[in-house]
Order: sequence, then structure tokens, then C-alpha cells
Amino acid sequence: MNSSVVIIWCVLAVILAFVLYWFFSTERSAHSWNNRPSRLVSALVFLALVLTLWTSWLERPSYSYNPESNPVAIAIAFDLSPSMLAIPDPSTNKDLTPRYQRGINNLLALLSQLEDRQVDVLVSVVGFTQKAEVIMGWESNISQIREMLQYVISPGLFTSTGTSIESATKALVQSFNTLPKNLKDDATKIAVIVSDGEDTSTYSYMDYVMEELEANSFDMITLQTGLLDQNEGVPHYGDFGEFVDFEPMSGKLFTVPDVDTMMKLSEIPSHRGLYLRAESSGSTDKMVDFIVSSADTGIGLDQKVSVILGLFLVISLLFAIQVM
Repeated sequence: MNSSVVIIWCVLAVILAFVLYWFFSTERSAHSWNNRPSRLVSALVFLALVLTLWTSWLERPSYSYNPESNPVAIAIAFDLSPSMLAIPDPSTNKDLTPRYQRGINNLLALLSQLEDRQVDVLVSVVGFTQKAEVIMGWESNISQIREMLQYVISPGLFTSTGTSIESATKALVQSFNTLPKNLKDDATKIAVIVSDGEDTSTYSYMDYVMEELEANSFDMITLQTGLLDQNEGVPHYGDFGEFVDFEPMSGKLFTVPDVDTMMKLSEIPSHRGLYLRAESSGSTDKMVDFIVSSADTGIGLDQKVSVILGLFLVISLLFAIQVM
């Protein structure tokens, strides 16, 4: 049954009980009018009804984006380097999709859960190799975000190769800087890096990256793709789509995920962070819990607590008056 319907029936029941109490007091006599509830009791019952209706208003669904609300701004940096095409040997694992697809599947599941929970979100997406480019600016339409992830994101999207985590972090900072003015300070900001973590930059960068991230006020989720217990490589297929062999990359057949880098990115001092593996069960649920716990999602939890405490106080006073 719809929660709003339950609340309406509760309100009607309270009103009926109040009316019955008014007209049928315990001492039935010609002077029963003098036994009517006092003004204090009436005021308390009225206050209880107001609080009950307030809870119904807090539960109302949101069907459109309200620019005055404080949404969760999620900036996604997606690794589109060739290593994200890696798969394990098809002879041992035929069903596993490429690394980039595993990341997309987690993001799609994340969007579905946030939509089910009616969390107001804004999402932007950048792709990165050695350089980072904007794929989608800030968007609140979940359907459009989902279509972009399903049909646009692919390692073949960019002509450049290699991987630079530094480019990804710079792009995330820039994404949050492009938020609408009214949301830069109010929105909950969460960055998501989807990558195998294998950086091919030829210079030291992590110290600068950590300083850059620490200087900004967004939380970080690192979603790592790539198996740790099996070798994975970029496949080479024959004329009929059959697997032939793995293509050498930098003289190696297999590409190894860099766990240390991805974990370090999620451990920024004085920031909330979360490290996850795309292949692990429960990753999506953990992301949802992390995001919801970070944000004022519009569900009005603090207000609900206040309403519950108010109702408790009203009921306590009514009982106290009855006993006196």
C-alpha cells in the first residue's frame, strides 16, 4: 500500500477519535458540554495532525529537477585507454566482458539504484587517456546519462592512447568548477574514477595529484576494473570474429591493474573515499550507500527525526494531561 494512503487513513482515524472523544466523554450527563477537551488538548491534537501531514509532504516523490534543491553532483572520469579492452583468455572465461564494460555495468546499476531512491543527481562524464576530454556536461536526466554510458563510452572513442591519472584528476576538478553558480557551494560533490589504474605517464605525478585533490572539497570513489587472479590482455580477433591471440602492448601480452594507485586516490587526507573493484559483488550497493550517506538527498532525514520527536512529545503531553 502507498505510504501516503496509510498516512491519510491515520489522519482520518485521529480525527474520528478526537470527534468521538469530544461528543462522548466518560461522564454522560446533561452537563457533558463541560467535559469537552480543554484548549490545550485541542491544540496538541491539532499539532499532531499538522506533524502527521508534514511527514506525508516529506515523503512526496520528486518528478522533476528543482534548481533550488541541493543535488548530488557526480563527476565521472572514465579510462578509455586500450588496456580497458583487456579480457582474460576466452578459453578459460568466455562470459567476462572487457574491463571498460564492467565499469559501465557498475555505473548503470548505480544510476538505477539512485533513481529508485529518488536521489536528485547531476552527472558529468569525462574520458581520459594521456589527455582528458568532456564527453557529457552536467546532466540530470537519468535516461540520457544511461544512453550515453551504453552507446558512447568506448576505448575507441579517442585517437590518443596511454593513461594519465593526472589528466583525469585535473578534469574532475574542472568539471566541478563548471557547476552552475548556485550549486558550487551547496551541492554534494563526488568524483568517480573508473580505471584499471595502469598509468603510462613517464614522469612522477602522484604527489601533485594528491595535492590537487586535497585542495578540493569533493569525495572520491575509485572503481577499479581488471582481474587480479587471472592474466588479461587486449584481444586480437580473426576475420570471422574468432579469438586469435592477445596483442602485445609495450612489449607485453598482459596488462596488470595498478591497485596501489587506485587505493591511494581513495585515501585523500581529510576527505571521504571509497575503493571498489568492478568485478566484486556488492560494489554497486557500497557506492550507493557512500553517496547517500554523503549527501542531503532531499529525503529530509533530519526533518523526519524532528517530526518524530515532535509527535512523541505531543503524545507524552496528552498522556500526562489524561493522568492529571
